Amino acid sequence: MKKLWLIFTALVLVAAACGGDDEASTDTTAAAAAEGGDDGEAMSDLEEINVAYFAEWPTPNQIGQEDGSFGDAVGVKVNWIPFASGGEMAEAMEAGDIDISYSQGLTPFANFVNNGADIKMVGIAVSYAEADNCVAQNSLGLTRDNAAEVLNGATVMTPIGNVTHFKMLSMMEFLGVNLDDLNIVPAEGGASTAAAFEAGDIQVGCAFGGSLVAMQETDGSLIMTGAEQESEIGIFTYDIVSIPTSFGEEHGDVVTSFLKATQEFNDTWAADPEGNNPTIASAAGMEDVGNFLGGPVWFDFPTIDEQLGADWMGGNAQANMKAQLETFERLGQIDSVLDDFSSFVDTSFLEAAK
Repeated sequence: MKKLWLIFTALVLVAAACGGDDEASTDTTAAAAAEGGDDGEAMSDLEEINVAYFAEWPTPNQIGQEDGSFGDAVGVKVNWIPFASGGEMAEAMEAGDIDISYSQGLTPFANFVNNGADIKMVGIAVSYAEADNCVAQNSLGLTRDNAAEVLNGATVMTPIGNVTHFKMLSMMEFLGVNLDDLNIVPAEGGASTAAAFEAGDIQVGCAFGGSLVAMQETDGSLIMTGAEQESEIGIFTYDIVSIPTSFGEEHGDVVTSFLKATQEFNDTWAADPEGNNPTIASAAGMEDVGNFLGGPVWFDFPTIDEQLGADWMGGNAQANMKAQLETFERLGQIDSVLDDFSSFVDTSFLEAAK
């Protein structure tokens, strides 16, 4: 596990190089946005914005990704740029390459702001319990009762520093597995994890999206379901909308229009899932949307009012960030955790979008 600690430390130190300003506020720009612009017409003189997203992660805004109608609703052209991890999204925002990250994981966001990154959470993108998890080879005969024994010395491939990593650590600890006995291999991406799982090179693969499905279809089974993790461990899994603080200060009207457009496309999808799912699948690079948006649907999209409530940005998001990082601290993976994460949650843009 020592190699893992070094890798994780290197990851979070990337964010430490950039200073944060806990007092920064975008209330003024968001309020200005509420006063100007109609039907997603942004006041900003921007001609285009760069938005980070995940491929094979189908969401309703992709109804308007390929034909440009989402950009029309925002008021500026949107360049959709795929990323492999939430940590990479944070790095790109700090570098000034990304203006808005859609569906960034809560955990990498928390890691980066904990180390001084000057970025803000401005919305909740999607809630999902079953679409991010760990799969074990069926040949192990793994059960809750024998997990500590069966996984002794097992090779586990997982992304590092994101919610998948957090869920894996919490789940293993809950099942009594000694983390020091695991051979944890950092994943380069979900596809590589699925390939290693299929080849039999790893006993456990942790991933999200289509790669998770692929491993289950390759003689694998979930160690615990997402619902079990919620009810028994208290893990709640969701992604956020985040921005560089400076972008919100300079172009708050665009952020507000983006959040408003997101709600509109969520409503469009909800009104006709079957009719819209093929378009979303195409934009996401998938044959179909699978259980993400079809059948027993995995994804849930909180409304603006819900996002502003206590269950989300009104309190729980801040508490969840602190709780997750305290787990990493307790397990020796980070040195310290901020006392309060409230300054990194800005609800003014959502309030302006209502």
